[in-house]
Amino acid sequence: MNEIAALEPLLESLSQDRLRQLIAFARFLAAEDERDEWQSFGKAQLAKAYGTDEPDYSELDFRPSFGT
Repeated sequence: MNEIAALEPLLESLSQDRLRQLIAFARFLAAEDERDEWQSFGKAQLAKAYGTDEPDYSELDFRPSFGT
């Protein structure tokens, strides 16, 4: 029995309020999964753009130099 088929009898026993809560939670989980996928994608793109031989920078490297 797959997971969706196992859910059907449970869903039929829930009140409308509980079903709305379940839908909201499922949407939350889907958004969380999408966020995790985007984070993984971003990390992979960063790793492709910058190699292990990149220099380390300190805060001094990012401070604006006034007057020059």
